[in-house]
Amino acid sequence: MKELYLKLGEKTYRYLAVAFCFLGDLELSKYIYDKFTTPALFDKQFAQAMVLVQEVYKRQGVQVDWPENFKERIYLMVVTGVLLCLGIFIVFHLLNYTFFVFKKRFAHLYITMLSWSATFLAPLMGIIIFHEWPVYGTLFIIQGFLFFFVAWGLRIYPVPKAIKK
Repeated sequence: MKELYLKLGEKTYRYLAVAFCFLGDLELSKYIYDKFTTPALFDKQFAQAMVLVQEVYKRQGVQVDWPENFKERIYLMVVTGVLLCLGIFIVFHLLNYTFFVFKKRFAHLYITMLSWSATFLAPLMGIIIFHEWPVYGTLFIIQGFLFFFVAWGLRIYPVPKAIKK
């Protein structure tokens, strides 16, 4: 396998590593978005929350008067919050990937931790969610192999040495 990495060269490997990691980020982001913005799930959780809120208001003797389109506004807030969190996640990783391509030590260490942990956790997550989301389950299992490719390549192209001042 070492021959494959040496044949690719360090520059090509770094671009492939970034592409594979970014693919994993997109896959995870899409899964999280689909999981937490599903209208059926929101309706179920909203109904449970409203039962509790109405009970609290009832015990306090206060009349509940919800604004028009309250449920739709809350759903929009949830979707916006999920998108904001995923956007921050993607931007953070893109910055790290950029620094990784330019051989910065901290980014190299970050990618090492990310790729080795995701090598094991992505397939595990795929197995766990496979019964509910078979497409995502399969994609996460495949993504585990891509993360392994990245992690193993980091052994061939090790962390750049820290510069002493």
